[in-house]
Amino acid sequence: MSDNAPRGVAPGALRESQSIRLPEERIEALREWAEAGTGLTAAARVRDPDGRTAFVKTSWSDGWVLPGGAVEPSESPATAAAREVREETGLTARVADPVVVFEQSYVDAERDAVAFEAEYVVYAARAAGRIPDAAGLGVDPDEIRAARWFEAVPENLHDGDLLRAYLSGEDH
Repeated sequence: MSDNAPRGVAPGALRESQSIRLPEERIEALREWAEAGTGLTAAARVRDPDGRTAFVKTSWSDGWVLPGGAVEPSESPATAAAREVREETGLTARVADPVVVFEQSYVDAERDAVAFEAEYVVYAARAAGRIPDAAGLGVDPDEIRAARWFEAVPENLHDGDLLRAYLSGEDH
């Protein structure tokens, strides 16, 4: 993270470590976000009154993901999570407490060395309503391929081994 990025987001939240091994070209593509930007990503585990959870399909993953994205320099991680939910699902979410904070080490796979570090915060959130057709979602027209409510966590969840345990818990 850059020296200007907030460190220790949500100090009381559960914290986990994650090592992400990527090829050098992918590391370089993300470096500016981590070093010149905030180095923070926020997402939301959005539940509706029936207990369903919202997930999105993106252009960068074959699996379903939580709605979320980069935290802009002018916003808090919770505000970013709410903005990303709105952009990616069309829902207005009430963001609550963090569920977990992942302290991420991005590792250059060719050099086997940590290139930079970042944080990924997952918040509990509530929303209600219909998720519109994917054509009207996302900032980039090709970003969101689908978005929908799920009764259970989908099998093809991106980073499922890491996230699955935090998606079945109760809201705060």
